[in-house]
Parts: sequence; structure tokens; C-alpha cells
Amino acid sequence: MTAEVNHLSPARPRYLYPAFIGSLALNLLFIGLFAAAAWHHHEESSKPFEPGLLGFVRELPESRQAAVRNEITGAREGMKDLRATVRKSWSDANALLTVEPFDKAKFSEALAKLREEENLYKTAINNAIAETAASLSPEERKILQTWREKRRPNVLKTRGGQVKDEEPPK
Repeated sequence: MTAEVNHLSPARPRYLYPAFIGSLALNLLFIGLFAAAAWHHHEESSKPFEPGLLGFVRELPESRQAAVRNEITGAREGMKDLRATVRKSWSDANALLTVEPFDKAKFSEALAKLREEENLYKTAINNAIAETAASLSPEERKILQTWREKRRPNVLKTRGGQVKDEEPPK
């Protein structure tokens, strides 16, 4: 018994084998990158999000976290009315943009009121930070200082993203 081979069908070119292996390697690379991204995203999302100064609390030693968190939370509760007032002032000023006929004086007045409300709110925030810093040890204040440096406002950065800084006080 002999097997007949069909010599009419073309053989695959040899250059296709490295292309198949390269394609497989590329697919495995993308699958690995996707799996790594999903894994890291899962790790990040398992940490509770604590906005503002509460994010700093996670960097403190475990024994101090509860006390500092309670202090910050208490200060936040006291600022809720100020925050609501700023939001209302902003909405009121923004609503004046679409009122016809446009009254520049009224709009400027609303912006001035908004600026005053924002200043009161920012003063309360700064006072809360000062109170918190006063209750921290020198090592904890260094952690706070490092945390604040990472969160430096964009206004204080140069265009290249570098921080424009003088010599820090000793």
C-alpha cells in the first residue's frame, strides 16, 4: 500500500514560520501586559480612597492613624458649611453669564463675593493643617512635608513640570 502525495499543493514558504513565532510572542506580550495592568489596578482599588489630607494619614504609623484621622475628620465637618457656600457662590456667579442683558457690574460683584467665600474656606483649611501639624511629632511633620510636596499645586510648578524651589528652610 502506497500513499499518494499531492505535489500540486504549494508548500508553505519557510519565512512564514519565524513570522508565526513572532506573532505568537507579540500576542503573549500583550496578554502579559494586560494581565499586569489588571493586577495592579486591582491592588490600587483595594486601598480605600481618602481625599485631601486624609490621604496623608495612611503614611503615618498605625498607632497614630486613628487619632489624626479623627482630628482631620472633625475639622472637615466644621468646613461643610463653608464648602457649600463656596459652591453656591460659584453657581450664582456662573448663572449670571447667561442672563440677558449681561450686567458686567453684577457679574464682577458675584466674582468678588466668590473670592471672599473662597478665601474664608482656604483660611479654614490652612488653619486645620496648622492644627494638625501642631499635634504631630517632628518625624510625622517630615512625612506631612513630603506628602505636601508631592501634592504641590500646578500653579507652583514651571512649564516643564519641574518644581521651582528655593532652598528649603533648615
